[in-house]
Amino acid sequence: MLVLSNTLRALFPHQALADGTDWLEGTIGALGIAGIPVVGALIAARLPVNPIGWLWCATGIAYAVTDVAGPVTRAAGWPLWVAWVLGGWGFVALVGTFPFLFLLFPDGRLPTARWRWVARATATLALLLALAVPFVDAPAGTGAASPGVLRGAAGRYLVLAVQSAFYVVLGLALGAMFSLVLRFRRAGAVERRQLTWFLYATVVNAVWLVLGLGLDVLPDSLINTVVSSVSFALLPVAVGVAMFRYRLFEIDRIVSRTVSYSVLTAGLIGLYLLVVALLRLVLEPLTGGSTLAVAGSTLAVAAVFNPARRRLQAVVDRRFDRARYDADRAVQAFVAHLRNQVDLDQVTTGLRETVVATVAPTRVGLWLRAPSRSRS
Repeated sequence: MLVLSNTLRALFPHQALADGTDWLEGTIGALGIAGIPVVGALIAARLPVNPIGWLWCATGIAYAVTDVAGPVTRAAGWPLWVAWVLGGWGFVALVGTFPFLFLLFPDGRLPTARWRWVARATATLALLLALAVPFVDAPAGTGAASPGVLRGAAGRYLVLAVQSAFYVVLGLALGAMFSLVLRFRRAGAVERRQLTWFLYATVVNAVWLVLGLGLDVLPDSLINTVVSSVSFALLPVAVGVAMFRYRLFEIDRIVSRTVSYSVLTAGLIGLYLLVVALLRLVLEPLTGGSTLAVAGSTLAVAAVFNPARRRLQAVVDRRFDRARYDADRAVQAFVAHLRNQVDLDQVTTGLRETVVATVAPTRVGLWLRAPSRSRS
């Protein structure tokens, strides 16, 4: 359906303008969304009992229905209200599945029995919203009002009720997100790794949403679509890794590097701007320009980059990548001990202890080469 919608946008560009999305942006956005049903289908095929896979399949289909409704309706010459109703149903299904993605991850069960009311309330409100879509008036000027739309006071009350129900579902989704925190505190080692992958992708998307919408860091719409698509594609990738338990323990290194380089980049940008401003004030009366200020600030930032990166990485590893931090300390302690140790038995014991502390193997064996006999 995503291919169909963007093909129609390419064939009928004047109709794509009515949607507000051309075929190129639609295709790039579809690439970020396409991973959702693909990963959902893989999970459903490998773990059919777990509803997570089916939920992700339903999420992808709901988004596709919302995306394809407008292009198909205009290409077929159907009334515009058909697109409004189909798109509304797809959007309601998308919003209705959203809280369950958090409530049931990763084992397909609710965190506790107390969360049943959240699931029941979400399902009930989604059903009521779907029933109300054909009777809700479309935005003014679109000409997409369905024949059964309610007018007058009844229509206004219905719109108010739909808006209220929508915000309640969003509140339930926030509660479902909070359930991940409670699940994380009670989870075992493997489930914590699964939740960490999912939370990592969610936080990246949340940060980009704030930067893209609130701060408008990328004013170009095409670049914004590309970055958003790549960011959103992290969600199905993280879910796939978590559900198939593929290299779960790599997440500590990824989180550590993300946090350290994000903080380091922000700090260096701030230092660069500060040094530029200070040097400009000092050198501008002498040189009459800001070239030396820019060059000097660039050299200053380059000089502090590696020392700052090493110290910041050590601090971040201590918090987010504790296993690597402890392993590095164990190796450094063994190397320092090795400088003053000549007894072979103690060196062997220290080597075994270091390997156990850093690699955590199930068995450790050490083979020593026998000394060669001297020949006369």
